[in-house]
Amino acid sequence: MLKNRLILPFVFASAVMVLMNSCEPDVINGGDKGVPTSELELAFVGQIADEPLPPKGQDIYKEKSFGESMMVTNWSFLMSNLALVKENGDTVQLGDGYQWADLRGTRNVFNYKGIPAGKYKGLQFTMGFDSATNHGNPQVWPSDHPLNPNINGLHWGWSGGYIFQAMDGRYKENADAASGSFSFHTATMQFVTRYFLPLELNVEKSKHRVAVRINADRFFGGAESIRFKDKSVSHSEGAQDEILMRIFLDNSLYAFRIFEE
Repeated sequence: MLKNRLILPFVFASAVMVLMNSCEPDVINGGDKGVPTSELELAFVGQIADEPLPPKGQDIYKEKSFGESMMVTNWSFLMSNLALVKENGDTVQLGDGYQWADLRGTRNVFNYKGIPAGKYKGLQFTMGFDSATNHGNPQVWPSDHPLNPNINGLHWGWSGGYIFQAMDGRYKENADAASGSFSFHTATMQFVTRYFLPLELNVEKSKHRVAVRINADRFFGGAESIRFKDKSVSHSEGAQDEILMRIFLDNSLYAFRIFEE
């Protein structure tokens, strides 16, 4: 089983994981007096084949692997340990480190103030939580907090914990075929996944914008591709679902791109 993995968009680097785990994060709180700070606008942008997701309500299918095409109707995910990474490996935590991004809704752009000036080499986050948070009482979170189930709609219940990522949509085997549905829900502690996205960011002006573009089709096409015709559902439970979810997350290695805009 895959546990607490660090995924880079290009290279897997376990040494980076050790480095990050050894660094205590600085928490964004407006910055220390006398230290210049900036504002960061962080956007998560859903795509298929490097193009923005079509507006809701438009049945536009985009090509994926095996000649199949797909459209995404629902896609959101929960994060913890969200932070910028300095050149020396120290981290600057964004907010309280938690966030929920809804790539088919309006909650995908976030503003953080008090970013210390300096050079940064990337963005890190964990898709999922530690066990105490995942299986704790979800009602402890304020009504406007990303982890409040009434906000994100991604809580399975006391035993199951949170759904870390939900991607649902429709697909066609070919242009003339009738459409079918697919559903991939990432959950359970074995699928907690850490990401590090390399970025050269020099914080020196009043406001910076960074966009993380995520291609849905790349979750299904990689070293081992997923054919919807053969298997189009994984909810992270049961032997077959777990195998499919491992492929789905391994393919996500190629799904994320980060840019300063």
